[in-house]
Amino acid sequence: MLKSCVILIFSIFALAGKACAQVSGSITLASDYSYRGISLSNEQPVAQLNLVYDAPDGWYAGAFGSKVKLNGNSSDGEQILLYSGFSQRLRSGLIWEAGATAALFPKSTDLNYGEVFTGLMFDNLSARIYYSPNYIGLNSKTLYLEANADYQLQERLDLFSHIGWLVYPDGKVGQVNRNRVDVRIGVGSNFSSWKLQLAYGITRPQQSYGTGKYQNNSRNSLVFSASYLF
Repeated sequence: MLKSCVILIFSIFALAGKACAQVSGSITLASDYSYRGISLSNEQPVAQLNLVYDAPDGWYAGAFGSKVKLNGNSSDGEQILLYSGFSQRLRSGLIWEAGATAALFPKSTDLNYGEVFTGLMFDNLSARIYYSPNYIGLNSKTLYLEANADYQLQERLDLFSHIGWLVYPDGKVGQVNRNRVDVRIGVGSNFSSWKLQLAYGITRPQQSYGTGKYQNNSRNSLVFSASYLF
């Protein structure tokens, strides 16, 4: 499935380019790389880059890169996340979307995995469901359901929240114990070309997840990030 996701993503990149897509991106410094309730940087600061192509007909594609530290390893690695999809606004104002992602770990290729997703957005609310046949090298099928909300407190101050649920639908012995919920709430401020965020995250249950090179623990976390938008 990973190969299929990569092919689909690059195909959409090509379509977006032909459609005079708008290009945007960000460079971020974060105190931790918290991903679905797990620290992929061993609770260390990371630099991240995100690039997005948005086509006027609804197609979009992007690439995200970040430093990672897995299993408490002192040596740095990288994660490259490719994603693409299609979104369309309905007359009601509701937006639906569908797409695919491919997560690549050049120094730990056994952790590579692909996902497909679909979702809905309305005003400042959004929800997605992801499916992976081999999530982050665990040789297990997973579903990840998430919901997000944003609320403007003041002109330059926003409140945001997230809840996610990782599920192992195979139901293998002991696997249900690795199902987890992650919750995050924070505040963000935008000024000029900069975006600052401070978020507190809670993960339940708190335990070690993964096998082999991926043995990171889930922990509650307070994460600060500063992004330059372009």
